[in-house]
Amino acid sequence: MPMSRYLKLLEQSLAAIAVAAVLAMMLLVSLDVIARYLFKAPLTFQYNLTEDYLMVIMVALALPWAERRGVFIRLTPFHRFMSPAVRRCLYAFNNLLVALMLLAMTWYAGERVWTDWQEQRVIFGVIDWPVWLSHVWVPIGTLALSLRLLTNACLYLLGVTPVPSPPSLDEMQQGGEALR
Repeated sequence: MPMSRYLKLLEQSLAAIAVAAVLAMMLLVSLDVIARYLFKAPLTFQYNLTEDYLMVIMVALALPWAERRGVFIRLTPFHRFMSPAVRRCLYAFNNLLVALMLLAMTWYAGERVWTDWQEQRVIFGVIDWPVWLSHVWVPIGTLALSLRLLTNACLYLLGVTPVPSPPSLDEMQQGGEALR
C-alpha cells in the first residue's frame, strides 16, 4: 500500500530526528561536564535546551516508529483463547480508539503551540527560549502516531496485516524479539 510506505518514511524521518536529539543531548551533557570540571565554565544553556527541547523531541518523535516496531507493552492474557477474526476486530477497535484520543491530544497540543507562538511566550534564562519550539513536537508526534494507529486498524480489518502474536516463553526469557 503506498500510504503505508509514505507513513513508514515519515516515521523513519521522525525517528532519525529523535536519534539526532539523543546524540545532541549526549554531546551537550559531555561538553558541559568537561567545561564545568576542567575549565570551571559550564555551558549555562545546556540544561534548558536538553530538558525543554531535546527530551521532548526524543520522546514525541519516536512514538510512531516504536508502534510500527511493536515495542509498546501489549496485554495479551486472553489472546490465545480468541479466534483470529475476534483478535483482528479487537486490535482494530483498540487502535481506532487510541488514535481518536491521540487526535484529540494533537488538537489540544496544536492549539497550545499556536497560543504560545502568538503570545511569543518564552522560557526565561541565560537565553530566552521560545516556548512554542518546545511544544511543537508533541502534536507532530501524536499526529504521526495516530496516523500509524489508523493505518493499523484498517490493515487489521482488511486482513492485510496479521495481528501480533504474544511472545513465547523462550522469547520472554531472551528479553524479547521486538527490538531486533
